[in-house]
Amino acid sequence: MRCLVIRMSSLGDVSLATAVLEPLREHFPSIDVIWLTRPPYGALLRDDPRISEVISWDRRRLFPTALLRVEGFDLVLDLHRIPRTWLISALLPARRRLGYPKARRHRKALVRGRTDQPVLHTVERYLEALAPLGVRAWGTPRVFVSGEAWERAETLLAGVSRPFVAVAPGARWPTKRWTSEGFARVIEELRARGIGAVLVGDERDRDFAGEVRTSCKVPSLVGRTDLPTLAGVLSMASVLLGNDSGPVHLANAVGTPAVAIFGPTHPKLGFAPLKGRALTVDLPCSPCSLHGERPCPRGDRVCIRGITTEDVLEALKELIP
Repeated sequence: MRCLVIRMSSLGDVSLATAVLEPLREHFPSIDVIWLTRPPYGALLRDDPRISEVISWDRRRLFPTALLRVEGFDLVLDLHRIPRTWLISALLPARRRLGYPKARRHRKALVRGRTDQPVLHTVERYLEALAPLGVRAWGTPRVFVSGEAWERAETLLAGVSRPFVAVAPGARWPTKRWTSEGFARVIEELRARGIGAVLVGDERDRDFAGEVRTSCKVPSLVGRTDLPTLAGVLSMASVLLGNDSGPVHLANAVGTPAVAIFGPTHPKLGFAPLKGRALTVDLPCSPCSLHGERPCPRGDRVCIRGITTEDVLEALKELIP
């Protein structure tokens, strides 16, 4: 059986989508899985023995032509479901095409205050896509760390005290970030308790990570790791502390618990860490956006500023061995 899995982005979604692989392989032992994604995430999937081939598609190209050399698919599993992936699925010769329930209306109703019922976790909705195949087993997100990535991570962590907490202070939208002062105070308190810390993130997080470092001395790997090496770093951490962002789900996928701070978004939207704690201030206006892209309607960001250093330290204490 030849199956194409489509999940183009982003870091958290790609990490969570790997949950479908184990149930698929258990149900179809001889399945041949090809995964279509964007270039940054292809490197994260290439060491997964459950995937036969990873095709990285640059969106500037009209169509992922590498798929044309494949002689048809028994199944196209679209775990992204945007117009571009619909078109790819429709153009490829396939016996069956399935997609996952995005719960758009439910999520929008939460944002607009029309319901307070949580959306099924994203992993559960990915797995629901397999139900028409008779696959009803639970699957856990898993990202494999290669020996080379592990060695690179070990080298970068040479000066970091153990045990340590990986701290990912960034997020795509500034409104989703906890305060730089809060992160700094937590890092200083961890150090006083004999626990190390290291900042992680990509190039876009450099400025905010710099703000954190103005208030405390902490080693930083922000902008210094590719995704496989970041996975290696997170696999060695005792806990990941971050906002509602991709590193939380990557940490879980390599077996590390996470403390995730939610502000304008909310765990009810389906992205709480599967292993760890989600911290949120339950306000009548929360969530106020699907992804955290809108400015705070109150103007004071109390949803994120209301989470205290003590709240974060208590959550970390529960998870650090």
